[in-house]
Amino acid sequence: MRRHRRRTRFQGAQTHRWMISYADFLTLLFAFFVFLYAISSIDESKFQAVSQNLLQIFDVRPSSVDPIELSATPQGPDVFNPLFRPEPIPSTREDVSDTETYQQESTLLQVRQQVDEQFQQLIQDQLISVSGTENWLAINLEEPVLFSPGSADITASAEAVLYEVAKVLAPLRNPVAVEGYTDSSPTGNDELSNWGLSALRAVSVVEYLEQGGVAPERLSALGFGQYQPRFDETNAARAERNRRVSIVITRLNTPNVLVPPTAAPVNDDPAN
Repeated sequence: MRRHRRRTRFQGAQTHRWMISYADFLTLLFAFFVFLYAISSIDESKFQAVSQNLLQIFDVRPSSVDPIELSATPQGPDVFNPLFRPEPIPSTREDVSDTETYQQESTLLQVRQQVDEQFQQLIQDQLISVSGTENWLAINLEEPVLFSPGSADITASAEAVLYEVAKVLAPLRNPVAVEGYTDSSPTGNDELSNWGLSALRAVSVVEYLEQGGVAPERLSALGFGQYQPRFDETNAARAERNRRVSIVITRLNTPNVLVPPTAAPVNDDPAN
């Protein structure tokens, strides 16, 4: 009887041994699907780095180290319109988003450096200023740089300035919005309000930038009249500095960002 019991236990162990193989199979199948999920979203930079390391280890010539592009996000016709651009498409790949952000910020930084170098004297004379954030860059031109008082016709001396600005902007793909501003004083033309003067000045600059090589589908013109003052108008000197044109370069694939008005007009000495 004792031998019979031992043989029965042994036979039972043999009978359920298939479960070990089945568990191994499920483990391998799970690992296989985890592997497929891992390679479904490829980090291009890491992929190329690993590929190069493997090629050096095995000493073979690559046919291609570029991952296959599985899908592309189409850009609509309004992508360059500074007033009607879609919200940025969220990405689950933080490294790609960081790369795109760096490239956009680098582009705006390069434009600022070029403007600072090209118009150094006008900047010192406070006739041109540059401002911005990581989303936009504004080149602010005071009225004497571009126009005669009450006029929307670009002066001969202004053409040289706008020509240099157009050379900087022409190679880019970023949207460019030209914004016209005035002060609250009358224009000197009974048929032309401050709204009209600011809009016509913006259009004049847009047309010249187009002639200078900036793609017209990237351009837009906006008139704000006297309703976005940069300085308070307690004296004539400060009021004159509100007459300006701002050329605003915005980042690609971002919501439209116009130069925000100050919470309250600045009350400072324009000579400083």
